[in-house]
Amino acid sequence: MTQIWVADTEPNERFTLYTRSNVGEVFPRVMTALTGTLIGDAVRKGQEDVFLETGVLRPSELTGPSVGTGVFGGYLYLSGSAFRLFGVRMPGMSTDDVDAQMLGEVADLPPYRPARGDRNLLASLAMFRQMTRLLRRPDLTPLARARTDARAWLATMPDLASASDAELLRWLDTFAPRQSASMGRLGRAGLLVGAPRGILDRLLDRPGVPPGLANRIVGGTGDVDSAQLARRLWILGRLVADDEALTEQFDAGLDGIAERIRDSRLSPAIDAFLADHGHRGNDEYELATPAWAMDPAPVYAAIDRLRRAPSERDPEAIGRRLAAESDEALAEALRYVPRPARPMVRRAAHVSRQGSIGRERAKDILVLENLGARRVLHELARRAAERGGPTDTRLAFCVTADELADFVARPGDFADVIAERAEQQHYLDDRIPPPWFEGRIPDPATWPLRAESAPPVPAAGSTVTGIAVSGGTASGPARVVVDPADPRGLEPGDVLVCAITDPSWTPLFLGAAAVVCDTGAVQSHAAIVSRELGIPAVLSVPGITAVADGTLLHVDGDTGTVRIG
Repeated sequence: MTQIWVADTEPNERFTLYTRSNVGEVFPRVMTALTGTLIGDAVRKGQEDVFLETGVLRPSELTGPSVGTGVFGGYLYLSGSAFRLFGVRMPGMSTDDVDAQMLGEVADLPPYRPARGDRNLLASLAMFRQMTRLLRRPDLTPLARARTDARAWLATMPDLASASDAELLRWLDTFAPRQSASMGRLGRAGLLVGAPRGILDRLLDRPGVPPGLANRIVGGTGDVDSAQLARRLWILGRLVADDEALTEQFDAGLDGIAERIRDSRLSPAIDAFLADHGHRGNDEYELATPAWAMDPAPVYAAIDRLRRAPSERDPEAIGRRLAAESDEALAEALRYVPRPARPMVRRAAHVSRQGSIGRERAKDILVLENLGARRVLHELARRAAERGGPTDTRLAFCVTADELADFVARPGDFADVIAERAEQQHYLDDRIPPPWFEGRIPDPATWPLRAESAPPVPAAGSTVTGIAVSGGTASGPARVVVDPADPRGLEPGDVLVCAITDPSWTPLFLGAAAVVCDTGAVQSHAAIVSRELGIPAVLSVPGITAVADGTLLHVDGDTGTVRIG
């Protein structure tokens, strides 16, 4: 294999279709060398375990590299071929269901082409048994135990100030196996939400059923971790909005805000928030990026944004309304289906709602454990800097996991390696990787440059179509945001337009009239959180980020359409 990037993996010879769908939200840019080599094998092992456990693949089929995900040209890709087998082999589902749930609308993504061996009776029987168990008894208690275990593991982390390099490195060795287990939990939770939602969509795919009914049924659970995070931030924003002295401090700007409010009632509330949610943050799978507990500046920016949001966006009040609307939507759905199918509609709806909770909770646990690795790695990078290594932490992440111990001890020996890899990472980051490929990824020299790749601007008066993921309609001026820490003047009533989101974007949702993304699918983060917060959302609208700020957008989250102007 000729590697483009040091963390790259070899593509699989059977499962040849790879796509950026639904993984760009966790690794939007090139995966650093240290993160990729530290967690790559563990992540793939966790995915493979889920494939075998659920029956998606038979043991004899689990051969070769990159069956679930792979890193190609520095970018994370999902195996569209392997995931489509779930639709082929699961009774009552199809590859179209998998595309809608997991892959989204990807430009020119080739249709599924049946291959010898794709249909497998033993696999289908195993998947049917597994799904029957899930539908009968969806159980989130293992996630509660896993979160407790994760916090217990974090408590074993050596004291960063006094531990030796060797002690920190030994503790870091315990991280990768936990990543494997966390990825397994995330995969099972994805199954818990994906298949029942596919069943629900199938049962409601009949004449007369209004569009968006399934989305209204599964929204408003009140217990999705990312939405809970938004509720906590909302309360902090209200504390500022209702306090004249705090408002004056935030009006004066965010530079030095933490010190200026240290003696206020907001400060301990922020400390409590960081104790519960400080493991979250921007680009939270990439270990080179600090979590909020390590750099709380984005939290203050979110509070500053939310203090300006209109009071009617109170997520607690919206949550109560959505819960009632969910019950009403389910009652409406039952009127459209034959009586014998009604118990399955109820069961699929319940499990889909539980699955949304489980998927985000499993992700939260994974990111919680990332906090431990982040703290240790950043401390080792700091020590290397004191010994003559790079002062920019991200440059320290240009070494691999195998090189880490030697780098920390003798950072000067890696100056040339780091310079070469930093230049290569910059080269790849400047380019837009293909949204999908088959076989081998094209040469990066053929990828378009980000700076020169503005997509065509949707014409005024035109209507563009994506995936309807959160119901309702809203109109407002577009605000194109590329960084959640820099919302560029996003005001209440604006339509948030972006490429893709992760939990760090959630505070921006609360003030937005609607959300429209270039990419994403029914189970993407933006979809789940929009449904929880009652915000109309349409995903997989390629080129929507080319609209000019202020362009009037009419968003229909039931039909999946966006009218321009």
